Amino acid sequence: MCASDLERSDPPTLTNKTLPITVMYLIDTYISSPEQSSAGGTEKQLYLLASSLNSKFFRPMVVQLSPNDLALSKPMTREIAQIFHLPTKKFYSPHGVYQFYRLSRLAQKNNVDIIHTFFEKSEVMGWFVGRLAGIPIWVTSRRDLGFKRGKIYERIFRLTAKDCKRCVANCYAVKNWVVQEEGFPSDKVDVIYNGLFFSDDKGNVQENSLRKGLGFGNNTSLVGMIANFNFEIKGHVYFLGAAKKILEKIPEVKFILVGDGPLKPRYEEVARELGIHRNVFFLGNRADVPDIISTLDISVLSSTSEGLSNVILESMAAGKPVVATNVGGSKEMIQDGVTGYLVPPSDSQSMAAAIINLLQNPDKAIAMGSAGREVVKDRFTVETMVKKYEELYFSLLKNSS
Repeated sequence: MCASDLERSDPPTLTNKTLPITVMYLIDTYISSPEQSSAGGTEKQLYLLASSLNSKFFRPMVVQLSPNDLALSKPMTREIAQIFHLPTKKFYSPHGVYQFYRLSRLAQKNNVDIIHTFFEKSEVMGWFVGRLAGIPIWVTSRRDLGFKRGKIYERIFRLTAKDCKRCVANCYAVKNWVVQEEGFPSDKVDVIYNGLFFSDDKGNVQENSLRKGLGFGNNTSLVGMIANFNFEIKGHVYFLGAAKKILEKIPEVKFILVGDGPLKPRYEEVARELGIHRNVFFLGNRADVPDIISTLDISVLSSTSEGLSNVILESMAAGKPVVATNVGGSKEMIQDGVTGYLVPPSDSQSMAAAIINLLQNPDKAIAMGSAGREVVKDRFTVETMVKKYEELYFSLLKNSS
């Protein structure tokens, strides 16, 4: 589905403004289509947003500040009007100053109406360029609970926040963090949930291909987690601890971990130390994540800190029960005991008990998965997400006229 497939009503009247509205998105990394499993959730969500805005009313520009060339090699499966790559390693270096100049010229040349920033570097550059190029509206974003946000950026934002028209949080847990920790006014923080393209037809996924590839029987119970190995907060150690406890009661269960990163070898060693390595499979980055999720009996998230997890939404959309730690926005997606189970973070025992309960009660697991699909269909579609962003942009422009 692309932008032309999404039906929206006519925009409100805007004085002294010619449509389409030009929105410049700045991101520290690079955007990525949902099919690319190695990318982060923010990158995928920005891609969905920029490719789905109503082209009658909006002209999106995406500027990627990633200092490497990986952004240039990423294939795009949906159309976005304009994508630019301005590699910026340090914005306070001579090269960074030059990128400020290039970005300002780009914004002026394209008569940008709104600049919307993602992550810290883009926030600083977006604020400065907005002032330099005379862009009337700056919107920023928060996608997690600040686990890697440096103190220097918090101090900078406190100085620049008066110029920020809105901050968009992807769940209420993140909004509360922004208000409490950054002191940003609550009435200037909007919550817009992540979205997925939802289909009533689950599609023809190759549900048995993974089992065949790993030598599993069709009746083998599969419990899995999709998460990168870049940060400790993903809680892989607690997933592995839960796996050990589960195997003590149900020895034939298999566990799969999808994702890559510098911590992966360490957790492979943990699995060996726990004596469960023959039942735990580290698959690395995969291009067939939707098929893998559809193969699972239970999808798990063991994070100790989280914003709004795309993996939880993807698992619910696939009709899978989810066992997730009760952090961040997880309770805004999962109704405990109805669409899955919420367990305390850093608690392998509770996680194991919830998973065992579902493995021993397959009818309950199926019912929870079906209920989860309905939740995604009702509340977490791309159409709903994009409509809310469009309404926000229109209201900001109307108030600035």
